Amino acid sequence: MNSDIQKNYFELAYRTGSDVWTHIPYHAVAMRMLPPLSKDSFFLDVGVGRGLWLHKLVAAGYRVIGLDYIPEIIKKGNADLKSENLGDRARFVVGDVLDIPLADNTFDCITDIGVLQHMSHGQWNQYVDEISRVLKTGGYVLNVSLSKETGRFLGFKPKHSAEAEFEKFGVTYYFFTNTELNELFASRGMQLVDQRVEHFDARTDPDDAIALVLSLYKKV
Repeated sequence: MNSDIQKNYFELAYRTGSDVWTHIPYHAVAMRMLPPLSKDSFFLDVGVGRGLWLHKLVAAGYRVIGLDYIPEIIKKGNADLKSENLGDRARFVVGDVLDIPLADNTFDCITDIGVLQHMSHGQWNQYVDEISRVLKTGGYVLNVSLSKETGRFLGFKPKHSAEAEFEKFGVTYYFFTNTELNELFASRGMQLVDQRVEHFDARTDPDDAIALVLSLYKKV
């Protein structure tokens, strides 16, 4: 994986609205899986992108920080919040999930919609360490990642392949089994609360059939 190529790809995708997640209707299932937190609970959304999920969290009554490593999308996101008079409810921040520029034990819930799946194996532990560091004890993590149950994605057939990793246009995609995710988060003191595999038609390719694994963990 060339991290610069991947970053450039996402910068273009955010700017043009061609990012894959725009076209997958995961929102309703993800919202139903959120833990029973009070209004005004503090959320961190990593890999916030254009802020589609962030705005749904704000509409649900939460306060949200959106983190992304592309400065241009952060600038636009904050401008949009200001124009919508939402600056007191949410903010976009430049930063990398592997080195989150925020204080320890800050958030009640952290959401990741499709970030972990683009990381190399060697980054997984650092990712969970940083997530755990900024999460309060008793707080939650909602992770949404590509599932190994995916039938087809851009010509790759994860469910019927011995491989779980796939690269396209310089971007790495990893298709997780439930067990892989649970072992990774459990290794850092995260307890599984809820987990579902959901299947979606996708617009990335007419024949694509994507499965997502949605997992809710609690820091104990």
